[in-house]
Amino acid sequence: MMYPWLQAFQQHLQASFSQRRFHHAQLFFGLEGTGKRYLASNLAEALLCNTNQNELNRCGSCKSCNLLKAQSHPDLFALSGEQSSIGVDEVRALNDFIFHSAQQGGNKVVVIERIEKMTESAANALLKTLEEPALKRYILMTCNDVSKLKATILSRCNKTQVNIGDNQQVSFWLEQQGISASTHPWAEIFHNQPLLLDKWLKQDSMDEVDNLWKVAHDIDRISDIAALENEINKDPSLLNVFSRFLMSAFKQQVMNGQLNFVQYQHCVASIETFLSDHHQVLGINRTLSLSKLVFGLQRAIKQD
Repeated sequence: MMYPWLQAFQQHLQASFSQRRFHHAQLFFGLEGTGKRYLASNLAEALLCNTNQNELNRCGSCKSCNLLKAQSHPDLFALSGEQSSIGVDEVRALNDFIFHSAQQGGNKVVVIERIEKMTESAANALLKTLEEPALKRYILMTCNDVSKLKATILSRCNKTQVNIGDNQQVSFWLEQQGISASTHPWAEIFHNQPLLLDKWLKQDSMDEVDNLWKVAHDIDRISDIAALENEINKDPSLLNVFSRFLMSAFKQQVMNGQLNFVQYQHCVASIETFLSDHHQVLGINRTLSLSKLVFGLQRAIKQD
């Protein structure tokens, strides 16, 4: 079933498909947890369905739909976003796949998750396929950070920013999942990433996130860096979460008069440097980096 906040995007795609304006290369970009992956996957299944060929809806019962359920459809090629990078050999295999005849006699579909993970040579290899689209061939891509994509790739795609438009709709959906600000005070920070919250819930990570929220709001008294590191090591993406919690905590302290603007600026600069180091410096010592961040923040807070 389509997530409620994605229905407007689905309707827009259906309109362009019905009016024969549907682009062969579709790029869905936006924050993690908005539903880009689901939207691309749902679209791929609709394009491969043998029954509803004039609509972007799968029937769920034709041969093609059954092959999709069994994860063995020969006319679907997917590159996962879980890997650290997408290399040129994988894109060459994609190119080889897309130019061969469809085994089911219909469309052929490629789904590429996190296309920003492509190496430069891989992106260059994809360009020719994007430039010379074959009939009944579709490339569906997702991207968390569109600024990391080559302009030549962007110019050859139909771009859809997947974001959250109706907050009440999302709030109602999250409450149905058992997630609310009353039980998790930080939930509102990720209100525009509902599927990220849902992922944490399903992975039993909510307690870890709750604890990071508490640590961020009590950072001036934290001394056990090893315990904090162990918490974050369970999921490296929690580094960004912890940083957002710190930003939120310091912003609240400024509003409450507990920090002055200069102190706040020092804290923000320390957090931004910490994030930059972890995103750009290979093999960084996380314990040392966390220690430097925490002690630097504690010094900034204590300055008059």
